[in-house]
This record gives sequence, structure tokens and C-alpha cells, in this order.
Amino acid sequence: MAPSLNDLFFAEAGSAFARQLALGDLIGDRPWNVDIGRGEITFGSDLAFPIQVLGTCSEQESSWLWAWANHQSGLPAAVLAASLRIKDIGSQRGIGEFVEPKFTLDRITDHMLAMLCGALLDRGCYYRAPYQGGAVFLLLDKLPAAIRAPVAPERVNTVLMQVVSNFEVDHRSMAESFLHQQGFVVKAEPALLSANRDTDGAEIRLAFDTQRRIAKVEGIIKPRTAKKSWWKPW
Repeated sequence: MAPSLNDLFFAEAGSAFARQLALGDLIGDRPWNVDIGRGEITFGSDLAFPIQVLGTCSEQESSWLWAWANHQSGLPAAVLAASLRIKDIGSQRGIGEFVEPKFTLDRITDHMLAMLCGALLDRGCYYRAPYQGGAVFLLLDKLPAAIRAPVAPERVNTVLMQVVSNFEVDHRSMAESFLHQQGFVVKAEPALLSANRDTDGAEIRLAFDTQRRIAKVEGIIKPRTAKKSWWKPW
């Protein structure tokens, strides 16, 4: 049975969101400018990245239109490669939303689509560039390696809590995939995930309720001299 878009999102949401946070750290409050003809986005005077156009969302229609299907805008072929790769993935895996030119956004949101595209295409990041009546979603290329680096242990909790707050996800599936992807060794029990990462001594414990929702989070860093708690459980 082919995985649904939601299943893929559960598996990629944590790490994709972590990369978006890292991108936000990098660009800060710099002004942005997009040059579709050149295939480039700039932030301030010191940051510039090649782009691909993923698609556009319409606020009035609450709909998504893939870039490969946007014939009216006359987009250069050079910026359509990413959206065409997503279309191919949709054909290969039986994901209807990836091959349907335009569809209504509901439980699947524009940000979910863009996060998943970035995850499937070389663990990239997206940028939402608004315009009157909607926004264009861009995939950024040639990002610094730090964007894709494993998250600092202090940020693990932030990622988990923000993902479950902003998206309808299976908490347990999302959390387990995220921890594996971030280099943790994970031990799964019926209502608990315990994880540790040798590179920085981080330990994570997640407790879940009967509906697989995160009920409690604990984290510890183990420095060479002594243990130091870096989260308070709740």
C-alpha cells in the first residue's frame, strides 16, 4: 500500500521544521527580493541563494497550484525542475496531491506541502514569498551546511512542541522519526521513547498518552564532569 501524504509528512515534519528554524536564524529580519528570471532570492546585501519554484497558494480559493502546471505565469523552465521531480515522486509512489495540477487546501496546508517537498528534495528549505492574494513557495538551494546539521539538544524540545502545536500529526510517529534522523539511538516502549546521542551526550525521554500524544518531555545533557538538566519536565 502506497504511503499517504500525511504518512510522509509525519516522518519528515520534525527535521523539516528544524531546518526552517535554522534558516530563520540565518536570514533574521533581512529584507528579501526574488528574481525569477535569474532564479535567485536575496536577503539583505549579503545572502543570495538559487531557487526553484514549488507552487503558489491562492488565499481567495484556498488552493494550491504546482509550478509545473502554472502555464499562465510563463515561469522559466530552469526554475521548474524541483516541482517536476515532486510530480515524478508522486507518480512513482501513488501520491495524488503531487500529480494533481491544482487542488483545495484543507487539512493539507501549503506549508505542509513545502516542508515535505524540501525534505524529499535533498533536505532543503523553502521560503514563502507573499504577494497580493496569495504567495509563491520557493525551494532554496546551496544553503550553508549548518542548516542541515543535527539540531542542538536545547532545540529538540522547541521543534517537537512547535510541530505538534502547528500541524495535525501523529505525535509518536513524528517524534520517533525526528529523533532517528537527528542521530539519536531510540528505544521504543509502549508509552515511552528513550533516546540518546553519543556526539553530545544528550538524553531524551518522551512519554505518550493513550492517544499517542506527547504527555511529558525530559532531557539531560551529560557533560564530562557532571549531569546537568537542561529542560524541566512537565
